[in-house]
Amino acid sequence: MNGRTWVRHATVCLAMAGLASCGTHEAPKRDEGVTGALKAARSEVAAAGSARIEATSSTGTSLSSRSVGVLRWSGGLRGTLRVTTTGGSMASTTRLMGGSPSQSRFLPDAYYTRMTDKFAALSDGKHWIRYPYVSGADLSPAASLRLLLSSGNAREVGPETVRGVRATHYTGSAHGQRVDVWIDRGHLLVKRVQRADTASGAFSGTVHYGDYGARASVERPPARDTVDFKDVVNRKPAA
Repeated sequence: MNGRTWVRHATVCLAMAGLASCGTHEAPKRDEGVTGALKAARSEVAAAGSARIEATSSTGTSLSSRSVGVLRWSGGLRGTLRVTTTGGSMASTTRLMGGSPSQSRFLPDAYYTRMTDKFAALSDGKHWIRYPYVSGADLSPAASLRLLLSSGNAREVGPETVRGVRATHYTGSAHGQRVDVWIDRGHLLVKRVQRADTASGAFSGTVHYGDYGARASVERPPARDTVDFKDVVNRKPAA
């Protein structure tokens, strides 16, 4: 597999690390109690502004990863995640081209993924890939709650314990995804699981949230060491 093909199929999965959510339109709700709980959590999460996360994701049998770090969503997305490839048929190529652990930096305009010297040798010596956000994308925890609210079929599963924290489990399906969230007694999201079928296989992403209000730090990669994702994908191989 050449470098451009790997970038197209793997780096987005690594950088996003199961964080992405889709869907922003709310539909009529059937259970006002569930709706109220999800809306309260959405408000509390938005107000908290930041959190420490631990995310795991897998796409079919091709790639799985684990990401840890702090993200801030108040005033624009910012933060740094440490990303480790944990398995899959593309793991060896991912480690060679993207490194493991690697690093993803989130800034309001785009997110950036640090690549290896092997990748830089194929990309004019540049180590960072810049990925502009999809229009309307929301990577905050509140996005998962909005997606669940939009389902119109959200329901309460019941009380459960998540890493020693008492929480209530809610579930629903929307836009081709199944969404499960766990909300603690302070109306904060402590866990989220999303599953969907994709062209690359079944996707599953799990995120644990904690230490709300934690400080997120990030530094913009040097422009001279950065290449846009579209330029990597569109670059013609050397003759």
